[in-house]
Amino acid sequence: MGKIQFYGAISLDGYLATTTDNIDWLTGLPNIPANVGADTLATMSTAIMGRVTYEAVQAMAPGSPLNPHNPTMVSYVLTSHPRPTQPGYTFTSIDVVTLATQLARQPGNVWLVGGSGVLTPLLAANLVDDLFIQIAPVLLGSGKRLFGDLAQPHNFQLVTTNQYGPLSEVVYHRVN
Repeated sequence: MGKIQFYGAISLDGYLATTTDNIDWLTGLPNIPANVGADTLATMSTAIMGRVTYEAVQAMAPGSPLNPHNPTMVSYVLTSHPRPTQPGYTFTSIDVVTLATQLARQPGNVWLVGGSGVLTPLLAANLVDDLFIQIAPVLLGSGKRLFGDLAQPHNFQLVTTNQYGPLSEVVYHRVN
């Protein structure tokens, strides 16, 4: 049985993208080592993302695998406008909690890619095992937040911290 893990970067003030889904503030940072996340991403056998994240990924690197550290990974794209399956991508309108529960029963870990539309319902259902968050030294002032509103607190324990060039990574594990 795999773990459900968020892996991604945010600005110092908690945004994962601008209001127009731009992440140039992150991709333009100097001195980020090329192998950042390689060990973690290699353990991911599936990914869950929303349609907006999918479209942003395709605009940045069309035709490239989402996870170069596991190019055979299958990504599930949540959308209310289903499309035919493409190599490496399955489009679905299934509820994110149901999908994550099904995928977690399979070997390998599930990578949560994107923002609060995917992450918040899974946090509310106590399904997120780990948070790998890289914090960039940039204040955006506004944008799309990583975390949405939750009805109750959810506790995580700090596992480790890492520095990757200008990025600080914090890794948390859910406390039951």
